[in-house]
Amino acid sequence: MMNVNITEEFPQNQEYMDLKAVTGLPEVEISAIATALNRSVLSLLARDDNDRLIGMGRVVGDGAFYFQLVDIMVAASHLDQGVEEMIVSELLSRLTKIAPSGAEVTVITDVPGIKLYQHAGFKLLYPDRYGMARSL
Repeated sequence: MMNVNITEEFPQNQEYMDLKAVTGLPEVEISAIATALNRSVLSLLARDDNDRLIGMGRVVGDGAFYFQLVDIMVAASHLDQGVEEMIVSELLSRLTKIAPSGAEVTVITDVPGIKLYQHAGFKLLYPDRYGMARSL
């Protein structure tokens, strides 16, 4: 397995945009990236031996009761190498140190991602609770 260096930092706006592109996620307005990143509770980057950004993850929330994992992205060329698991594990480890006891951490994922998050201790909410989303 290759070396992966995980650091607590924000990506540059263009790095973020480029990572979204190589993960197959839709493009976003670059003007909104800085706002989104600056409002993060926590941001971790995964870089390879050549200091290239190969993955990232962020936590957003109110800083006390509710936190959500977002932007868990890994370049397609590095999938199935454990990078996603490392990012999620490190986010949760660091969040445990800064969040108060009893805080809730949520994640919204596609079906293939369910296993990743269940492995990290997340449980499906249904049938006890339902999640909903809406675009503006």
